[in-house]
This record gives sequence, C-alpha cells and structure tokens, in this order.
Amino acid sequence: MALSEARDHSAFDVVVIGEYYFDLIFRGLPGVPTIGTDIWAEEFDWLAGASFSTALALARLGTRAGWWCTFGNDIFSRMIIEEARREGMPTELFQMVDRPVRRVSAAFSLSHDRGFVSYSEEPERLMPREALRQLKPRVLLLQGFSLDAERQALIEEARSVGILVCSDCQHIDMTLDTPSMREALSRIDVFLPNAKEAMDLTGAADVDGALAALSPFCPTVVVKCGGDGAVAMHEGRRYAVPALPVEVFDTTGAGDCFNAGFVHGRLNEPDFEAALEIGVICGSLAVTGYGGRNLPYLDDIKKYRRANAPV
Repeated sequence: MALSEARDHSAFDVVVIGEYYFDLIFRGLPGVPTIGTDIWAEEFDWLAGASFSTALALARLGTRAGWWCTFGNDIFSRMIIEEARREGMPTELFQMVDRPVRRVSAAFSLSHDRGFVSYSEEPERLMPREALRQLKPRVLLLQGFSLDAERQALIEEARSVGILVCSDCQHIDMTLDTPSMREALSRIDVFLPNAKEAMDLTGAADVDGALAALSPFCPTVVVKCGGDGAVAMHEGRRYAVPALPVEVFDTTGAGDCFNAGFVHGRLNEPDFEAALEIGVICGSLAVTGYGGRNLPYLDDIKKYRRANAPV
C-alpha cells in the first residue's frame, strides 16, 4: 500500500531535517589533491548541496516537503535561501538566527567518485518533538546518523505518532559493535547507507554481506551502489534495481537525490520495488550534471520506468 493512502491532513508529506552545504565543485582534476602540489581543475561551479538537494528533488517530484534547516546572516546562508526561493521550495521550516552559520564544502570530483574538504560553523539543530507532533508528516527523513540522545528521542516521538522514519548514514565512525548502535538501528524504519558506509559499518566484504548483517536490526535496509544501482531488504525479501546507463558528469549529491526519489516512491507507489526504482532513476539522473542539479521533474520519471509504469 502506498503511504499516501494512510492519512492526508498534514501540511507536509515529508519533513527533511538536515544541514545545507555551500558546495564548491572542482571537476576535471588530473588526480586526487596532495600536500605540496598545485593542481588545476578544468571546470568549476558552486551549488547548494546536502539536504538542499533532497528537498529540491522532492519539490520537483511534487511531494509536499518541509525542510528544517538553520540559516544565519552570512553570505552562504543568504545565497542558499535565495536559491531555494528561485526553485519554489517551501521555506516555512527555515530557522533563522542572527549570527553566521557557514557550512562549506570543496568537492574534488573525479570520474568514478568524489571527495570533500568541509567546514561547518555548528551542528544542525533538531526539530523540537512538539513541532514534529504538530506537523505530523507521513515521513521524517533524517540526514546523517548519530546516537545522540536528542535525536533518538525525536525518532521515538515520530514512531509514537505513526511517522515513517528514514535515515541515511554519511560516513559515521561507528560499527555494529558500538554500544547502542543496534538498538538505534531498530528504531529506524528505513536505513539508507551507500555501499562503502554499509560495509564499513558491518565489516562485511561485500554489499550482500552488509545487507544481511544490517537487516536483522532494521525493517528496511536500502544500500545505494552508485553505478550498480541499489539493493534492498524489505519485509524479508531482497530487491535489486540497476542504475540507468548514463554518462557520469559529477557524483556530488547523488545519494541525497536517491533518498528523495525513494521516499517519493514510498508515498505514491503501490509496491516497494517501484519506489526503489524511482530512487535509482533520481540518483542516476543526478550524476549527469553538477551536484545533482539535473534532477527530474515528475513527468520525466515516466520516460525511465522499466515498464513505462504510471507514476
């Protein structure tokens, strides 16, 4: 059953909680930057990144998504807000403070992967539990992962009122043996690591091993595999969807765009595999331009469905 059949009284279908990053993207490098060496990029652009990409992708797909993010009085915050308004994204949940909240990443983008040098003025503040209860979206989508007590309390609040909790991973320095890790995973409805994160977290030698190790603790595990698409375990069944055959331009933001497509699919599609496919379509199209800006609109999805299924 599509989650949209469950209830329809919330102002937002999805609440995204996560920080913005002002991404400086250097493309066409001869190799990975090293100490004592100057290298030159062939191309450069700046883009709003991190949870901005997720919120933008949801907006383009027609999903009512509120983005909870803190912005300051610095130039980076102002430029991100202006970009959000140009894209017609809802801004009601933007949290404004009268101080700098600079979050910047310099991305070196290679043909097969990318790396970052990043700076954040302060960690993102979570939404108060009372606000989440009042908004009562169908889905809570959390950027990153932590064992922070405040975050765990927010997840418990969401679960208590029937909100589906989805969380990605983002290179955490923990394993399944970290105290409280398994309990924290069991509180999440959908866990969305990429292949490296899943293998690092579990110590598994391959994606299937990582999927098998994570599945006993989380009802739904989706592993993003880049050019190999995605694999998932949902209600005891394994799913796999291949990536689209696209020319890779820049992989920055692909995982954030996948998350949005998958959540949109869970809200609107009649079965899990169709939702996974939409996630893969969004992630695949994201790498064809800078920083995920080649995101599809709802009408674009139809062209890439394997059976031309209705959206």
